[in-house]
Formats: sequence, structure tokens, C-alpha cells
Amino acid sequence: MSEQQQPNSTFTPYTTEQKREFAKQFTPEQRKSYRKGQQSAYAHMGNIGKRNSFFIYNNLKNDEAATPPPAPPAEKPKGNGRKSGNK
Repeated sequence: MSEQQQPNSTFTPYTTEQKREFAKQFTPEQRKSYRKGQQSAYAHMGNIGKRNSFFIYNNLKNDEAATPPPAPPAEKPKGNGRKSGNK
């Protein structure tokens, strides 16, 4: 197994020079397109999160409005004055 394929090996990020060398294989238009795609992907995820949070908040508000107010506590029934128990 090579060093990069080992599951527990430490991750080493590319240096700036390695990134520049890697980027040379793409045209400027391709790089611009990639960055635009990244931006729109993150914006899309943010929009989904925002939409979901509004959806949940709206449902909670609707549930709160639909729930009837709690009933007043019931009073204990009054006894007939005799103590219970066998003599």
C-alpha cells in the first residue's frame, strides 16, 4: 500500500507552489467557471438552510396558534362529610 492510501496517515495539504502548478493545467475561463460554481453551490446550501429554518419556525408558530389554551385545573369532588374507613 502506498503512503497516501493508508487510512490512518496524516493529511498534508498542498503548498502554494503545488496549487499554482496544479492550476496551470486549466485555462483562466475554466478557473473562473469553477470558482463561480463553488460560490453558487455555497449560496444554494445557505438558501436551503434558510428556507428550512423558516419552514420549521412557521410550523411551530402555526402549531402554537392551533393549540387550544390549557383547561383550568379541575376541582376535587366534595365528599359527603363522612370519613371512610371500617370501625
